[in-house]
Amino acid sequence: MRLTVYTDYTLRVMIYLAMKYRSGEVATIDEIAGAYGVSRNHLMKIVNELAQSGFIETTRGRAGGARLARAPHSISLGEVVRMAEKDFAVVQCQDRTFEADCAVFQACNLKRGLRRAVDAFMAELDKMTFEEAVSAPSVAASLLGLDRDPVAVAMPPRGSGRKVGLAKPPHRLAAGRRALATKVQ
Repeated sequence: MRLTVYTDYTLRVMIYLAMKYRSGEVATIDEIAGAYGVSRNHLMKIVNELAQSGFIETTRGRAGGARLARAPHSISLGEVVRMAEKDFAVVQCQDRTFEADCAVFQACNLKRGLRRAVDAFMAELDKMTFEEAVSAPSVAASLLGLDRDPVAVAMPPRGSGRKVGLAKPPHRLAAGRRALATKVQ
C-alpha cells in the first residue's frame, strides 16, 4: 500500500507541530513549507483539514499560526492517516463502487487477504503516536531548523484566551538550511 502525497505532507505537518509542542510556539504555513521544501499551497489545504478535524488549532493574523490541539502522545498516526487518506482499496474490487467485471470475483479471496493486510498496517499506525514518530528529536529539530533562535513574540499559556505566535522570517530559514548543508558536506 502506498500513501498519497497529501497524507505524506499531512504527517510531516503533524510531526513539525509535535516538535514545537513543548515550547508552546505556533508554526506558520510558510515556516513548515520552508522546513520541508514543499509547496505552501499544498500545506494550506492540509492545515485547514487538520484544524477542521480537531487535530490542530489555528490563529489568523500577523502573529498567527498553527499548533497541536492535543499533546503529541495522545494523537496516533492511524487517526491522522484515516483523516487524510480517502481510499484504502488496494485492488479495484475492494472499492465499493466497483462493478464486478473480474471473471473470478465471486470465488476470489484476494480482496479479503488484502483487507486484513490493510487492517494490520493501520493497527501498527494506531500504536504509534506523534511523540514516538521521531526517533532522534534533537537531530530532527536541527534538520528542520527548529534549533535556531526564532524571532519571538510572547506566547501566553494554552487556554489563556488570546493566541500570539512565533515566526521565523523566511530569509532566516533559508540561511539556516544553507549553513546546515555546508556543515554536512
